[in-house]
Amino acid sequence: MRDYSRELEFIQTIKKFGEEEYGLNFKGAFEDVDLGEFSCNWVYACPVDKLESVFNNKRPYEFYPDQDRAWKRYEQLKNAGNDSYFYHAEAHGGGNCPITRDMLEASGARQCYVIIHEAWHTTSKAEKLEHPYPFEESSGRVIGLFGGIELAEKLNDSDLLEATVNQEAAWSKFADFVNKVWDELQEFYSSNPAMEAIKLKKAELNKRGAELAAELPDSWEKMELSKEINNAFILRYHDYTVYYPHAKRIYNMYGNLEETIRHYKTHDFDSMVNRVLFHNI
Repeated sequence: MRDYSRELEFIQTIKKFGEEEYGLNFKGAFEDVDLGEFSCNWVYACPVDKLESVFNNKRPYEFYPDQDRAWKRYEQLKNAGNDSYFYHAEAHGGGNCPITRDMLEASGARQCYVIIHEAWHTTSKAEKLEHPYPFEESSGRVIGLFGGIELAEKLNDSDLLEATVNQEAAWSKFADFVNKVWDELQEFYSSNPAMEAIKLKKAELNKRGAELAAELPDSWEKMELSKEINNAFILRYHDYTVYYPHAKRIYNMYGNLEETIRHYKTHDFDSMVNRVLFHNI
C-alpha cells in the first residue's frame, strides 16, 4: 500500500490553517481516513431545452457516496433523454467527511482549495448563515482558492504559490465562460428553438469550451471542459460562478481572506451584492 504520510500531514496543515487563520468550523471533517469504497459523486440533469433541474430537491442534484450507483443514475437520466452531468470530487461539504483516496492523491493546490472550500459549507451551516446556495458556493470558491494562495505565502512555498495562483486564474476564465453561456442560453431558449437549432448551439458551445481548455494550464477546469457541455453542466457550474465576480471584488477590496470572511458573515446577501454591483461596499 502506498505511504500517504506526507499527504496526511499536509492535509492537517491546511485544516489547522483554516481553523486558526479564518475561524472555519470543520465539524469533524478530514479527521478519519477512508481508502475503501466511499467517494463523493453528484448527478445533475436538465431537459434538453431548459436550464432547470429535473429534480424536485432543494438542491439541483442527487448525491451518491458510491461511484457506480451515481454513474448508473447518470446513464439512466441520459438515456431518458435529459442533458445529464456526472461530477466526481474529493470531498463533500458535510461534517465528518473522511479523507478519501481521491483527496490524498490530488495535487497540493487542489487539496488546499477543496479542504478550505468545504469548511466554508460546514461553517455556514454551524453559524446559520442564510446566504442563498449560489452565493455560498461562489463565496466558497473565493475562500478556497485565495485560502490556498495565502497558505502558500505563509509556508513560503514558491511551487505551491505558483500552482494556487494559476488555479485561481483558470477558475476565473472558466467562470467567465459559464456565466456568459448561461446568459446566452437563457435568451436562446426563450425563443423556443427547434431541436436542430439546439443541437447546433450545443456543438458551438463544446467547440468554444475546447478552445478555452487549450488556453488553460493543466487544471481541474481544463479537465472539466473536456466533458460534454450541456444544460446540466452549465446549471451545475453556474451556482459556483454566478456570484464569483461579486465575491472576488470583496476579497480584492480587503486584500486578505480573514476580513473577507468577516464581511461575508456580517452582511446580508441582498445588500452585499447590490453594494458590490454599484461599487459602494
